[in-house]
Amino acid sequence: MKNGDDYETRDGKIIKNEWVTYPNIPGKSYAFCADTIYDPQIAEKTKGVTVLYHEATYLKDLEERAAARYHSTTLQAAAIAQQAAAQKLLIGHFSSKYELLDDFLTEAQSVFPNTQLAIEGTTYLI
Repeated sequence: MKNGDDYETRDGKIIKNEWVTYPNIPGKSYAFCADTIYDPQIAEKTKGVTVLYHEATYLKDLEERAAARYHSTTLQAAAIAQQAAAQKLLIGHFSSKYELLDDFLTEAQSVFPNTQLAIEGTTYLI
């Protein structure tokens, strides 16, 4: 029955699997990509993940600085999530040079709408 088959009793009575089981709940997965330069191979390794955390240290206008310091931008993190067909993207590891984070969310959501900011002390449901 655990394989989804019906069961036949000794006297020939059929016990249907759906009578005694619940539908399978799909598994959930989480990938954590921090302190990393933009690398499209990350999308291959995180394909179909439920939630992808990816650093977005800088906004798109500082892409060169991000690469020089082995970090990623908002658009790069969103591109990875899109290529990986992730269900949700959490971005974080923001540079301390930014006081407000609204632009991080706006930029990332322009590529991958189901994006949230990873804020310290916040709990996220998967």
